[in-house]
Amino acid sequence: MYREKIREYYDHLSRSYRKVADFIMSNYYEVSFMTAAQLAFSVGVDTTTVVRFSQRLGYNGYPELLNDIREQVKAEIYAAYEPKELSPDDPAGIFKDRAEQEQHNLREMLVHNPPEHMRRVAELFSKAKHIVLIAEGYACAAAEMAAEQFRHRGISAEAAGDDPVRMAGTLLSLDPDSLVIGVSATTYGDSVAKAMGFARTKGCATLGVVGSLSSPVNRMSDEVVYAPTDAPGPLPSVVGLVAALAGLVQVASRESEAAIERHMEDFDVAYAYLTQPDTGEDALDALD
Repeated sequence: MYREKIREYYDHLSRSYRKVADFIMSNYYEVSFMTAAQLAFSVGVDTTTVVRFSQRLGYNGYPELLNDIREQVKAEIYAAYEPKELSPDDPAGIFKDRAEQEQHNLREMLVHNPPEHMRRVAELFSKAKHIVLIAEGYACAAAEMAAEQFRHRGISAEAAGDDPVRMAGTLLSLDPDSLVIGVSATTYGDSVAKAMGFARTKGCATLGVVGSLSSPVNRMSDEVVYAPTDAPGPLPSVVGLVAALAGLVQVASRESEAAIERHMEDFDVAYAYLTQPDTGEDALDALD
């Protein structure tokens, strides 16, 4: 399979070969309809580089690599339109059931957060000068991720620590211009609710992002975004929470297409600088 071969050889590929590999991995559906010349044009390399890349992976040439890619596309199409029955103890069946549960959670999230409700939530962000996310347990990672995404959009934000000392230090700096977002995956969340109650005494607006409407965070929130965390077994899913927080980042930034494009251009410049090839990669490129 071409994916396994690319992963196996990737660390030893030249910069030009990696460009071809990255494009194929990200756009294999489109590549399945491309000639070697078309792929080379899309990536910005010579056609001979595409041919040599194919041979570097162990294929006789590009047609053999292309056939492998097409087989992958064909298998995915058949799986989508002619799904096979899977037993409950089949790993593929377990994976499929969990994915379908997550789809159900996301659909429920949209039902429980209609447009007029999300417009009220947006008003909280429009008035806030600083955002503090408070979470516990499995939700902490989602809160940290959201805080970083807010900052990447130029919005002042932080995630409070998941222990009383660090959380108290964060809460002391709150003022009425702060928006406190409490994130709770389950019916628990007492410490998050207490922190939000303290934030209210400081005049802060509060927003709950909860996986269960029975969470105590619900009672301490001016507005609540419900993101179901239903999942088989004792552990909650965090997919809905991550999706809800990612959506709130977009709501808070409300960037135009032009602004998003500028943001991506600036990011690409910074990333390119940090990932400049070393002399070893330059030497590999000379061999292309």
